[in-house]
Amino acid sequence: MGDIGRSGSRAGETTGGERCRREAVAPSDPGEPGTPDGPAATRPSVSDLSVDEIRKLVAGARPEPGDSLWAELRADPRKGVARLCETLLNRRSREEAERRRVAGMRRHESELWARGLELVAGVDEAGRGPLAGPVVAAAVILPRELETVGIDDSKKLTPARREELFERIREEAVAVSTGSVSEKVIDEVNILRATHQAMREAVAGLARSPDHVLVDGDAVPEVGVPHTAIRRGDEKSAAIAAASIVAKVTRDRLLVEYDSVYPGYGFARHKGYGTAEHIAALTRLGPCEIHRRSFRIVLEAGGGYSDAFVRFRSLLLGAEDPDRLDEVAKLIAGAGGELPPHELSRLRRLYKRSYVRVRTDLARSR
Repeated sequence: MGDIGRSGSRAGETTGGERCRREAVAPSDPGEPGTPDGPAATRPSVSDLSVDEIRKLVAGARPEPGDSLWAELRADPRKGVARLCETLLNRRSREEAERRRVAGMRRHESELWARGLELVAGVDEAGRGPLAGPVVAAAVILPRELETVGIDDSKKLTPARREELFERIREEAVAVSTGSVSEKVIDEVNILRATHQAMREAVAGLARSPDHVLVDGDAVPEVGVPHTAIRRGDEKSAAIAAASIVAKVTRDRLLVEYDSVYPGYGFARHKGYGTAEHIAALTRLGPCEIHRRSFRIVLEAGGGYSDAFVRFRSLLLGAEDPDRLDEVAKLIAGAGGELPPHELSRLRRLYKRSYVRVRTDLARSR
């Protein structure tokens, strides 16, 4: 993956001619290489070439401060050559910055490798925020020798770059696995628990059992493997960043497929996120099968809560003792068929909170 690079820019650089002159070095030995192909004596002098010819020459030579070709470029008085020198310095600075970034992205993995933990998996998710579709998690174990230039937080990459890196990761990783939890389960258990479930599925699905797992965000309950939670881990760990790419591309491809199954919502464009286009379509068409009914915007577009839910919620909030709460719970259980899963799940959570409230009130009154 050494040919995968990331472009960038640096502000506050000096002008081309001034900056090139600041790179002054002692005159080069006559026999010092001037290009990768041989000594300076085997190529034309820079002063005998046009600026376009010099540009073509350095495109292959990649001169560095200290070699004979760089010394000639620095000494050339032409403004075009000075600008070319500045471009070369900026490119060199970007490459050095990328090397530092990549080294930093392997720090957590390197610490674990030094402890003898060879198989380190990164885990991340995609799709916590959208109004529709599943949440998808990925787990990736990268080989130690893999060149990770270009691997970054998926949100910082273009769709085309994500697709390219996705294929490279799938080809070269030790193991890759994904886990997916549907919108219906999200409505039943809430998005955080659904995300943790998807992460556990991704880790469990790896062809090689990891020695340690690096997780983006917070710790994952019952993941079954020693793990370290890293806030903004997709910016700090190459393994987590690779997982973020796999999860994002996997989910995006799924939403593109949904676009043809549920036309009119624009899933191929916004991937289920709450864009103005999506909310307008949701208001116009109402929720479809893959919308998350427990999310407020979707709930409002679908007409709000059912009459049965409102009635039972009122009874739970008005209960003043555990016996009355249990009576209401029995009523809810008997009418379960009237309630969609997300409403039934909300009532169950409300029952638990109400039970704590009632017992606390009774204890205080004694």
